[in-house]
Amino acid sequence: MQHLPKQNITFDLDKSSIARLRQLSRDEAISKSMIIDQMLVQYLGNRTTSALSDYIPIRKILLIKLLEKFTEKEVIEIAKSIARISTKKIIQRLRQEHHIMSSIDVVEALIRISSHKYMHDVNYGIHRFMIQHNLGKKWSLYLYEI
Repeated sequence: MQHLPKQNITFDLDKSSIARLRQLSRDEAISKSMIIDQMLVQYLGNRTTSALSDYIPIRKILLIKLLEKFTEKEVIEIAKSIARISTKKIIQRLRQEHHIMSSIDVVEALIRISSHKYMHDVNYGIHRFMIQHNLGKKWSLYLYEI
């Protein structure tokens, strides 16, 4: 992963935004600076590219109904196909690089955007996400394969 040189900048924020930033920092056990950096990378990436143009809003019930039509094996094959075709491109467009840490960063950003409750645990270099999406086993299988 390429580390870019850091610089300081000052912002004036309202008290409630600062309080929410501090709380998020405590909740996620990461620095306020890192949170702001992630937000800016995400925002600037989304503004300067059409990386998320492949995403559309869809009702959960529709997704559940569609997934019912496929076997678990078919869901795995669909996920692998999508990962090969578009996932790498999306990560490169959002983060201007593609490696495991940029992939994990994009996964986490997309989970946040979806507003699902989740936990991201790192143990001996292994990243594990627990996502509460309420979309069933096949969606979990799809996400795992992606």
